[in-house]
Amino acid sequence: FRGGVLAETPSNNGITSLMARTLLKGTQTRTAEQIAQQIESVGGHYNSSSGNNTFSVRVEVMKADLKVGMDVLADVIQHPTFPDAEVEWEKQVQIAGIKAEEDKITTVAQNYLRQKLYADHAYALRTNGTLQSVAALKSGDLRKFHEELAVAKNGVIAVFGSVKAEEVRQIAEKAFSKMKAGELALKNVPMPKALAAPIKETEYRNKQQAVMMVGYLGADILNKDFPVLQLIEEASNDLSSRFFVRIREKNALAYFVGARQVPGVVPGPFFFYLGADPKKLVKAQAEFSDEISKLVQDGITEEELARAKQKFLGAEAVRIQSNTEFALSSATNEILGLGFDYNKRIKDIIGKVTLENAREVAKKYFGVPGSVEVIVEPPEKVQPPKKTN
Repeated sequence: FRGGVLAETPSNNGITSLMARTLLKGTQTRTAEQIAQQIESVGGHYNSSSGNNTFSVRVEVMKADLKVGMDVLADVIQHPTFPDAEVEWEKQVQIAGIKAEEDKITTVAQNYLRQKLYADHAYALRTNGTLQSVAALKSGDLRKFHEELAVAKNGVIAVFGSVKAEEVRQIAEKAFSKMKAGELALKNVPMPKALAAPIKETEYRNKQQAVMMVGYLGADILNKDFPVLQLIEEASNDLSSRFFVRIREKNALAYFVGARQVPGVVPGPFFFYLGADPKKLVKAQAEFSDEISKLVQDGITEEELARAKQKFLGAEAVRIQSNTEFALSSATNEILGLGFDYNKRIKDIIGKVTLENAREVAKKYFGVPGSVEVIVEPPEKVQPPKKTN
């Protein structure tokens, strides 16, 4: 289903994550224990998940138990009760997770980067929410949120395995025949505003290492530039990347270094990152910034582009060997507008990316006046007071 952080507000931030987990905690005819027993008794598995643009529920069973799996899946999606006790328990689990994020400096850096890059846009929000927003959520809030988003026109059912399509269609139509039609969500999401000037932010944590991230607004997943940015991300991540070779291998300035693009129905963040010894951070920062500048000025090389294409397509081929991953990928691609068969078209799309495309896109997205630089490092040492006679 479409949803996730993009459907949230500062006051209910974290509601998608909480709702997704508590969907599995009881329906009008099944308790949480009965749901678990029915799926696990046939050797199956089930879970739910949420992210920036979507949330999902998955059931995995043997072919012979398809009807059982579909029946439970339909019940969980259409008739959850969100029991107060279960909601309160999961709230505490989520709150503990939010607190734990403060000990992960890479997560701290990402959170601050998104806040500064997106300001009052929904993408500035955290996936798990804040301590205040999650603590305020009630069962009634989850029910209302669920009623708006878990509807037929806002969802996609994907079934992958050794099954016959027509048989699956009949089972699915019967299981979901009474589902509320509703409407497709996130059709008119506001676009994030580009920054007019760079922002630099430093946060302090009592850790033994420092993390630096430099972020930009990327492209939305339907933009023709999105696959090109995926290749730039790939070229910036491997052990032969310009960042890894220069900063880690040649100069031993970083523990890790790379780039990440976050996909979205509106432009998600694209950020470069590194982790370093705080004592080496100033020099690592200089090398890091210089390499980003060179990427903007010259783009990637022919060798980098060829290697990125090979790695990207190889990883995709491996990923869709799993029915679970293939189903999730196809359903997500369909609900977000790429089409369920995007995996068949991506090879041709990637193959047509030229060196000039990559250079133009690098300059277009990273050569802008507005960017966000976030550093998370240990607090400065306080000098002891001088002794006086």
